[in-house]
Amino acid sequence: MLILGVVGQIASGKGILVNYLTRHLGFTSFSLSSIVHEELKKREIKKFDRTILQNIGDKLRKKEGDDVLARRTMEAIQTIENRRSKAGVEDRWSKIDHQSSNFYPQPLSSTFHHPSSIIIDGIRNPAEIEFFKKNQNFVLIGVKAKRELRYQRLISRNKKWDPKNYEDFLKVDRRDLGIGQNKSGQQVGKCLAYCDYTLKNNKDLKDFQRKVEKLMGKLLIIKS
Repeated sequence: MLILGVVGQIASGKGILVNYLTRHLGFTSFSLSSIVHEELKKREIKKFDRTILQNIGDKLRKKEGDDVLARRTMEAIQTIENRRSKAGVEDRWSKIDHQSSNFYPQPLSSTFHHPSSIIIDGIRNPAEIEFFKKNQNFVLIGVKAKRELRYQRLISRNKKWDPKNYEDFLKVDRRDLGIGQNKSGQQVGKCLAYCDYTLKNNKDLKDFQRKVEKLMGKLLIIKS
């Protein structure tokens, strides 16, 4: 099983990488953030912002261990793999719905197909990386971009839980990077130091897509 992890700053372009892998290369996508969204549902929290999401994630790590989101995600992956093997169906599954725990079969649009290829995003704590690194086929990719560009992209994408002004963006961004946080908090800054490869997304979409394609061409040759 080839497992690619993605870690990056808020609005750096992680989603572009994930979309490329799922839509063009047939990877299955999982997000640690989905575990946090599940917790929101359990607690019947319908109105939330990024700060609330951060709080829930931090509390889960503090209560159940810093690798809890990684453990739960791997459990979901194994459940799907077991279900697929038991049913005897093809290794073709769509990415996880980031708002729920449901998975939907979906035919691939690409001729490339790597059995059980997985991409995992939403990594924000070193303990999550250490957990995934127990798998020898785990590769961590970092995505970086300048803060001002990330803010503009965040405003453009307009997710309901994202901050709506620069001051609030700075608060959640600094927390996400790990500034002033304890070991169970967001630690994206430290996570980026673990990366096997790092992509910078400071230009336009086409430039970043070329970087993604180049890296994946290299990785798929190495791991095939």
